[in-house]
Amino acid sequence: MSSEVLRGIDPRGYFSTFFREGVFPDGRGLLDEQKLVFKQGECGGVGSSVVSTQCVTVSCSIEASVSLVSDAPLVDIKIEPSQQLPEKDAEEYNSLLLSLFTIGNFVKRENLRCLDICDKTLPLEWQLHITIKVLSLEGSLLDAVVCAIGAALADTKLPSIALDHADTDESVIEKNQIRADYRTMHKLTLEEPLMCCSFGIFVDNESKQSKELLLLAPNFEAISVCRATCSVIVGKDNMVAVRERGRLANFSLLKKMCQITAERRQKFVETLRST
Repeated sequence: MSSEVLRGIDPRGYFSTFFREGVFPDGRGLLDEQKLVFKQGECGGVGSSVVSTQCVTVSCSIEASVSLVSDAPLVDIKIEPSQQLPEKDAEEYNSLLLSLFTIGNFVKRENLRCLDICDKTLPLEWQLHITIKVLSLEGSLLDAVVCAIGAALADTKLPSIALDHADTDESVIEKNQIRADYRTMHKLTLEEPLMCCSFGIFVDNESKQSKELLLLAPNFEAISVCRATCSVIVGKDNMVAVRERGRLANFSLLKKMCQITAERRQKFVETLRST
């Protein structure tokens, strides 16, 4: 029986023959990193990026508006639904990503205050409107999106604000008193970039102890034969979030996932800083 026929009739059996040899069907090692490519400033707005892995390509664009200082959220995120990404899944990802901003990852609230041409802090704040478009999707979306947001924020430049309103004036600031001055631009002061890596856990039931195999960045076809999937998001010194699907019984596997993600994050940070 040819491998392609086996792939259609018994996908689990097909993949297991490769996984036991420590590789995916394309020859990539089970824990080998996928190539990550990103470009900044490609999609308009005050900052943008396009990120591609072997399985996923997304674009991220950021628009900005000015508001009075308040307790209202300063960041909104929209992953646009598509044929590849149902609206329900897009909303779940939006909620997870927004929570990362809420707890002070990516950029802290105090660093979204508007500045004048002399770097003086004004009683105004920048609101960021982040739009993610899915250009291709054959694997974990989060891996590409987290990198795309980080790259777009690093690309973001905001104008100085000229405010025609005296500090001693207690009246409400009017819209016509606010003017953007594009002669002086400011880059955002960002937190350390985040990295997300997604994994599949494949259980080889034909081995003596039903051995669990860890797969880095499996595509949808490989995910379909996994017992569980896990996306790990890490910052500079800590694990920020975990998104699990299925049963993850072995804590040592989670520790290994965090280690791999941290190593990949460091490479991304070095590349981001060199651009």
